[in-house]
Amino acid sequence: MDYLADTVALVRHLTKHAGLGQQARQILREADAGKHRIFISAISLMEILYLAQARRIKVNLTEVITFISNSPNYTLVPVDANIVLAAATIDDVPELHDRMIVATAKHLQIPILTSDQIITQSTHVQTIWT
Repeated sequence: MDYLADTVALVRHLTKHAGLGQQARQILREADAGKHRIFISAISLMEILYLAQARRIKVNLTEVITFISNSPNYTLVPVDANIVLAAATIDDVPELHDRMIVATAKHLQIPILTSDQIITQSTHVQTIWT
C-alpha cells in the first residue's frame, strides 16, 4: 500500500524515536522490508533543513536525501502546480507547510502517517499514527 509520511513520522523513523506511533512504526518498518511505498513531500525536506539548522532535531539533511534516494520503497514528491491547486481546496489546515503536505496526500489519494492533531482532524485526508 502507499502512504505519505509527514516530517515528524520520517524523522522519528530515521532516528528510531520512541514517540513514533505504533501503527506508523509498523508501516514504516514494513516499507523498509519492501511491503509498502512511502511518499515524502519536498516540503518535509525543507522542514528538516530548517529544524536541523535551528538545532531542534539531530538529523542530517544530506543523509535523509540519500536514504530516500537509495530506497526503492521511498519516493520524493516535488511540489508542482497540481499540489498547489489541491492546497487551495484545503480550508481546515491553516499552516502552509502542513497544508502542502496534506495537499500532496490528497493529490496522491493516500493516507498520511502523522500525529499532527490539525491534520488528523482534517476532512481532506485519512491519517494513521497510533
